[in-house]
Order: sequence, then C-alpha cells, then structure tokens
Amino acid sequence: MLLNYKFELYPTIEQQEKLNVWISLCRQQYNSALLDKSNAYTNKKINVTRTMMQSQQKIDKKVFTFLTEMPSQPLQEVFARLEKSFNNFFNKQSKYPKIKKYKDYNSLTFPQFGMAIQNKKIKKTGLYKKQLVRLAASLGKGGHLLISKLGLIPMVRHRKIDGKVKQVVIKRQGNKWFAIFCVERHVIPIVSLDNKFTGIDVGINKFAVLSNGEEIQNPKFLRKEEKKLKKAHRKLSRKVKGSNNFKKQVAKLQKIHKKVANQRKDFLHKQSFRLSNEYNLIFVEDLKITNMVKNRKLAKSIHDAGWGMFREFLTYKLTNNGGQLVKVKPHFTSQDCSDCGTRVKKSLSIRTHICTSCGLILDRDHNAALNIQKIGLAQI
Repeated sequence: MLLNYKFELYPTIEQQEKLNVWISLCRQQYNSALLDKSNAYTNKKINVTRTMMQSQQKIDKKVFTFLTEMPSQPLQEVFARLEKSFNNFFNKQSKYPKIKKYKDYNSLTFPQFGMAIQNKKIKKTGLYKKQLVRLAASLGKGGHLLISKLGLIPMVRHRKIDGKVKQVVIKRQGNKWFAIFCVERHVIPIVSLDNKFTGIDVGINKFAVLSNGEEIQNPKFLRKEEKKLKKAHRKLSRKVKGSNNFKKQVAKLQKIHKKVANQRKDFLHKQSFRLSNEYNLIFVEDLKITNMVKNRKLAKSIHDAGWGMFREFLTYKLTNNGGQLVKVKPHFTSQDCSDCGTRVKKSLSIRTHICTSCGLILDRDHNAALNIQKIGLAQI
C-alpha cells in the first residue's frame, strides 16, 4: 500500500523565489501542452501522446535555456498530470481539463528519491548528484531536504518515515511549504475468526453513530468560524483588487480557512485512528457525495462534516492494520426496521424510528447503523 508523510519545510527567501519560479514554469508547460494537444486533435485529428510532448520539450530546452535552470523531472511530470487529467475525463471521472491559473497549480513532483545520508557526508561524496531529491538526516527531530539546483532546505521531520519512498512532492500552501513523501509499505492482512466489526452511519447533526449505539458529535468547525469569515470577506470586498492591502486581506482569509481545514483533519484523523484500532471490519454507506452536495441547503454542512475524507482515512488506516472497509448500498438503510425488516417511510425531519410491525423504537441513525452492519455482513 502507499502512504503519504507530510513535513513542513522552511526555505530561505531565495529558495522560495526559485520554487515559485519553478512552479510557474511547470504551470506554463501544462497550459501550453493542453492547448497543443487540443489544437492537434481539433485541426488534424492527431493524438499528441506524453512521449511526443517530452520529446518536444527536449527540443524547446535548446531554444529556451531558462528551462534548463530547474530539475528536468518536475517538468516532465507535468505531462503525466495532463495525461491523468485526460484519462479521468475519458473515464467520466472529471470534466475536460482546463487552463491552470496561479491558484490551481501549487506543487512540484520529483519521481526519483535518494535514501537518507548523514549531513557530514553530503559535501564529501557526490552521491546526491545521482538523484534529484534526497533526505539528509540530522540530529534530533529536524532534518534537511536536498534538492538539486536548490540546495538544502530545513525540514521538521516529526516522525520516522517507515517504508520505501517512491516520490516526493513539494507543495505550496498559502505562505507555507511542505514536503510530501509517498511511501510504499507491505501490509500482511490479519486473518482472525473473531473479527470485531461495526456499522457506521454518518450524518449532519451527529457526525456518526455506530451500530453499538455510540455517538460521535459533529464539531462543525466551519459553522463556528462563519462570523470571522463573513467579516473577512466584507473587508476584502472593500479593497482594490491587486493592491497590497488586498493581498494582505487574502492572506488573512486563507489563514482562517486553513485553520478550519486543519481542525477538521485533526478530528477525522483521531476518530479514524481510534476506530481502525478497535475494529477489523467497518461497514459504511457508499454515498455519492458529489450528488448530495447539489442540494444547496445541505451542501455546506456536508462539506463541513468531511464524510469523503473520513472514509479515505478509514480505508488506509484499516488496510495498514490488516483490516478492511466495506461499502454497502445506502438504499433504505434509514427506512427499514433493523429488527423485523419492515419499511417505515419517514422524512429527514423525523429523527426517531418507530416500527408499526414489531414496535421497535430507536434513534433513526442507530437503526441505520444496524442495517448497514447487517447488509455488510451479508455482503462479505
């Protein structure tokens, strides 16, 4: 399985300027390749492949020498991103690729990575020249990331990287920089006859209810910060677009959004970690969240809850522990009685399940969680 380790970087001002220039060049290459590919197919019915674009880039480097001032792999990886975007479009997983704006392109990908070496050996050996990115180990919890044509960047390595690093992504988030290590790990599934299992029903009022009746309250981080966000947006609307005050206010607005995102991720990580350690099998509804957020009255609350992210966290953490996440069809899980199976129709406003056949009275979400568990067990 693949895992991502994210660490904060602290590049100097000169290094930040270089990284910004490199990201800008990659974005321009992406947009240029997209236009060339679209025009070639529209006018000549020719499919410009990734190999053809890479060959053309080699020719362009002889004319535009500034392309040689940055590592070659992030530039070539641009075409892999474009190819993936078109594959997603043809598979009906996304819309047709669009021209990337400044805010849409914020990362560099280095597919090759060198293993850790000691700081003292960096200057003595030329090993780092063989790879574009290398982790240089240092004392304590610190560390450095060594990138060719850029140098050493201080990095907070707060935990050990467990597994083989396949690639590194340098990402810009607001005014901060991060290194994301994609690591490959071998996981041995745990085979046990006494698997612990549970069904989980996610919601808006309560974040989740388990089949044993346990309730996880919804912290609603976005709702709590709505007043600050509205105030920040009003201030931004009074600024002249493009001015220094406008940019400062945008940074303040981004800071609030980043805080909300961090709070939500922290909450989801903790809950998914706890549940993946307590249970081997977890059953959830296979909700089509993209369709659900089309309801304007519920969209903000659904995004604030982070159901999709929660499901992703559960998936990889259960896999890492040798467990499994099982998705079941969400049809009538709230309507059917978990005891006798009778379908009792009720609107979203009715939060209590009352069965007219067997007389079962239960919280609506708890009843749904029991149905999800029952369907999941039958499914496997």
